[in-house]
Amino acid sequence: MVRHKKSLQTALIYAAGLLLMAVFIGPILWFLALAIRPADTAFSMPPQFTFEPTLKAFQHILVDPGTNAPQVVNSLIVAIGAVALNLPFSIPAAYALSRFRLKGKKNIMLWYLGLLMAPPIAFLIPYFILITRIGLQGTYLSMILVLQTLTIPFSVWLMKSFIDEVPAELEEAARVDGAHWFTIMWRITLPIVRPGIIVTSMFAFVFAWNNAAFPLVLSSRATATLPIGTLGYFATSGVTWNFIAAAAVLAMVPPMIIFLVFDRYVVRGLTFGSVKG
Repeated sequence: MVRHKKSLQTALIYAAGLLLMAVFIGPILWFLALAIRPADTAFSMPPQFTFEPTLKAFQHILVDPGTNAPQVVNSLIVAIGAVALNLPFSIPAAYALSRFRLKGKKNIMLWYLGLLMAPPIAFLIPYFILITRIGLQGTYLSMILVLQTLTIPFSVWLMKSFIDEVPAELEEAARVDGAHWFTIMWRITLPIVRPGIIVTSMFAFVFAWNNAAFPLVLSSRATATLPIGTLGYFATSGVTWNFIAAAAVLAMVPPMIIFLVFDRYVVRGLTFGSVKG
């Protein structure tokens, strides 16, 4: 009886796992199938489940005419630039909020949370006016600067949680020896929370890579990112779903590669401080 009950529980767990897998992987597989199937069979009635795969959609977006190929490069420049600018500001801020006694610390954290929770569209008009006035409209720098509105609050919250888990005794010993707070942070704390820094950088990259609101207003034709290029396939003459699906699959590749390459850091970072003693 006990063995039968355990077998039933195991079967239910596997069934739930398969259901969750279908929920998350199903749309990705559907988009992949939409990208490699002939355009005239995408929404045919009755549905055609068998088709001859073709790479014409990927050829169109990457080779001939290859409109989206430069946009992939633009997205990489903006996302990497946003992460590179984000870390020098978010790491010291997170360290200060974790280690120093600051007046209004809770209000500062709530302010960061408010920036993170606010919809990006709420900032579009003020940022557009500001960027236009200072002459940065249509540049990579304008998008990199504005994306800090999203990446810095998230990075500060995440990095603070990692730094909180570092024993303060390690830093106190160095402080007794006369080490400055910056030396303590650079030489002691940051090497310990390196997995957290990598995880924070990965999520900041994804935030910047997927953002379409800011580039929609601040980019030009030469600096448009991949999400903006995907919107170009929604035209008055119709929607080319196979090109949209191919561009969406292409947009998934860089984040997937990053998370596959640094998967061990993701596990170490997300479990950092969970086991003590």
